[in-house]
Amino acid sequence: MTLPALSSQSLADQAYQALRAAIVRGDLPWGEKITERGLAARLGVSATPVREALRRLEQEQLVEHTGPRSLRVVTVSPEERSESGAIEAALEGVAARLAAHKATEAQLKRMGTLLDEADAAADALRGDRDAGRELSPDQIERIFDAVRAFHREVEQAAANTQLTRTLDQVRAFSRSERLKLASAQLTAGSEGQIRRYAQHREILEALRERDAERAEQLARTHASSAASDLAGWDAS
Repeated sequence: MTLPALSSQSLADQAYQALRAAIVRGDLPWGEKITERGLAARLGVSATPVREALRRLEQEQLVEHTGPRSLRVVTVSPEERSESGAIEAALEGVAARLAAHKATEAQLKRMGTLLDEADAAADALRGDRDAGRELSPDQIERIFDAVRAFHREVEQAAANTQLTRTLDQVRAFSRSERLKLASAQLTAGSEGQIRRYAQHREILEALRERDAERAEQLARTHASSAASDLAGWDAS
């Protein structure tokens, strides 16, 4: 896995952001052993900014020392993952409530466009399934990325830095885990996945109507269902 090269902006900040993103995406999996020198080589910087970045990640309990010079990405128990998923779902509900009050018309339009993109890919998948063809991984990822972008747009519309920061800290599952589960469910034609997919339009409708209470409830229920599926899913 190749990590992005860094520019001249605060290297410690860039190293922190790059490593944190790699952990969230699953490029640096939980439990993986890491070293300052190895990460510095992959980022193309000296060990000093990486050392500072790792201190910050250790404070966030994303990495831990296993010895005087050895580190690893934390290993999170199933119980901790379940708890983090519940917190994440509650915060996504809060984000939707705030977005119902604050979202601009331009943001609401972008949300609709993203769901239109997801629908187009979903229609293509249904066509393949009805014709007995193998489902396209590219179309599945297209749906996934459009839906994730929709959720990010809702969070941006909430316009609350503390909420965004806290959501980033409690994300229980990486992008790779979420994508693998979505792929498995879409391929199997999971009724739960189909029902949850339809909830995005309901959330958008509530946001457009400025119905903060309904938007919060829908977003929280949606996120709780997704977290429950992920917590009980075995990718092996």
